[in-house]
Amino acid sequence: MSEDKHQTDSKTNVNDFIGELNAGVLINQLGLVLSEAAQGTVLHGKGNKKGKVTLELSMTQIGDNDQVLITSKLTKSVPTRTGKKYEEHAGDTPMFAGKHGVLTIDAPKVDDSGQFQLHHGQDNVRKINEQ
Repeated sequence: MSEDKHQTDSKTNVNDFIGELNAGVLINQLGLVLSEAAQGTVLHGKGNKKGKVTLELSMTQIGDNDQVLITSKLTKSVPTRTGKKYEEHAGDTPMFAGKHGVLTIDAPKVDDSGQFQLHHGQDNVRKINEQ
């Protein structure tokens, strides 16, 4: 296996990961929150008023297996004319932690190379074939 292929297979696809959080809702919320924070900062950010967007992710193992519960918390603080507007969105998403900790929404595919399969031969005798 080439070094590039190994590196690709051994890390989580961030676009897919973010897109799956909270059943796909988080990515839309993130886009909206970023725009609102930018707009509030441009309109009311004179002086030391700053807009702020925070995405916090935490993980907890589910049971005694290779699944984790991803808890996401998206917060925004937007300057307004008279102060700040604060909002928080939170949610949980179960994911699988596969080989090398790669996070996916679906169970990782099992590598069955080297496994054996029984089949009936012409003489009705079971034979073992390598796949």
